[in-house]
Amino acid sequence: MTDVIPKRRWITIVLGISLALNLAVVAAVAGAAWRHRGDDHRPSRAAKGGAIYMQALPREAQRAVRAQLKSIRRTPPDTAQMIAALRVEPFDPAAAVRVLEAQRDEGMARQSAASDAWLAQVTAMSAQERLAYADRLQELAQERQERREGPSGDDS
Repeated sequence: MTDVIPKRRWITIVLGISLALNLAVVAAVAGAAWRHRGDDHRPSRAAKGGAIYMQALPREAQRAVRAQLKSIRRTPPDTAQMIAALRVEPFDPAAAVRVLEAQRDEGMARQSAASDAWLAQVTAMSAQERLAYADRLQELAQERQERREGPSGDDS
């Protein structure tokens, strides 16, 4: 009979741990469901710069824009060219400028493609969809402004 008591204690401990893990999983799922409740609920974190235009788009439009941008080959900056330009003696500022201009041009081309993809999505919206988009954009812009001003909403 002395063997029965340690076995029961072991089972109790295992069941307690199992219950705790199950409750943790249920809490995580419930928290995620609460955070993402609603059809088009997104975190209230407003994006910076032009990204706010993407964030305000409906999810399916965001996916379409991203799909278009994925088709554009993005090459990382050619640091080897800049390193070579920096090591040349005497230093040639014009060579460094050429590298920077090439990188800038590539970035501008990608930004232009993103703008075109965004505009295509907005152009395809109905008037009602476009108004809802404008409302979402205004909401995000206000959130951004409130964050800049601080929690009180005052600058004073």
